[in-house]
Amino acid sequence: MEEICETERVEQQVRLQIVVARYCAACEEARAIGLEMQVTFPKLAVDLVEIDGSHPVPDGVVATPTYLLDGAVISLGNPRREMLVDEIRRRQDLEP
Repeated sequence: MEEICETERVEQQVRLQIVVARYCAACEEARAIGLEMQVTFPKLAVDLVEIDGSHPVPDGVVATPTYLLDGAVISLGNPRREMLVDEIRRRQDLEP
């Protein structure tokens, strides 16, 4: 009799990218929000993408700061923290 092995479920990590620029006044707040989200959701991958001309600008980014969740633009400018938390929770069951 063959034993059926159950494949372990691989959880996909939710990725939050925050696109910022050096001389952007609102980007300091964006950096702080990124740190807060990392603390609130330890499993969340948070990437600050610095627009400095050395890397291509992600698709859909037309201003800074821009927030992308799993590659989709969710906010141009800094979102309300509650909205961002809700959106992250919807993407994956990440309990703070």
